[in-house]
Amino acid sequence: MKSEVQKLHKAGLSQREIAKELGIGRGKVRIVLSNLNIQEKALIINDLHIPFHDRRAIDLMLKVADQFKPDIIFINGDIGDFWAISSYVKISTLRDQAALKKELSQCRRFLRGLRDRFPNSKIVFIAGNHEYRWDCYIEEHARELVGLKGLSLKDQLELEELDIEWVYTGTRESSYLWGKLLIGHFNLASMHSGYTAKNLVDRKGISLIQGHCHRGGVHYKRIYNKVVVGYENFCLCDLNPPYVDRPNWQQGFSLAWKDTQSDLFHVQQLPILQSDGKYKVMYNGKVMEG
Repeated sequence: MKSEVQKLHKAGLSQREIAKELGIGRGKVRIVLSNLNIQEKALIINDLHIPFHDRRAIDLMLKVADQFKPDIIFINGDIGDFWAISSYVKISTLRDQAALKKELSQCRRFLRGLRDRFPNSKIVFIAGNHEYRWDCYIEEHARELVGLKGLSLKDQLELEELDIEWVYTGTRESSYLWGKLLIGHFNLASMHSGYTAKNLVDRKGISLIQGHCHRGGVHYKRIYNKVVVGYENFCLCDLNPPYVDRPNWQQGFSLAWKDTQSDLFHVQQLPILQSDGKYKVMYNGKVMEG
């Protein structure tokens, strides 16, 4: 079995595909690959803020992901904006574009498209502060409906049907520990690039990737005999949304590799730049456009 797993992995099959091909559990495949000192690959995205997303940025990210072939995809919060149920004063001209029924439909369409595109990748959805708006709204306006079947955001997004793991603490912050790297949507956003990563590393003392701040950034820190690092993972939403004027945001996403034996990891940040009317990202030594 060891040689068969190794052969299929070298052929480019994901862990889920190998398990299906050999008729064994994915956990067993993971153990075999761990003994072979094989790396697990992850795609990390966040802050799409549907319906205020940027379709071209998302399409370019998916184009890279097609070549990268992730074993696991982390959706690190705020896939939707949930503008209609926020506590902020609403702009009347946005009511049609950001109608809740439309937004949920668009979110489901994105998630289903992601699952169809990567049928063998594990997908983990880590809730952000905008997903938290769902529970806040029901708790404030219809408390008696809390817990009814079909009314949770997990149910509305059909995550179980799509085989997407839902990570949600019931608060503004949720996170997932992937080896030695904490991937989370924490309720902190500093003014300048890198500052959020620094503050989170100082608070938590662990290597991490943060969504939420809509910027790219990195901060390294040595704590006694270990080095920890914090990453800020950009966004994939419109850089000029109708509710804020020219914010200091950057688009992009991250790719990560984790050694399954030692949990040693490497993160590659991929900023998406706009020039000459095109969206561009550098991946694997080449400029890709969208």
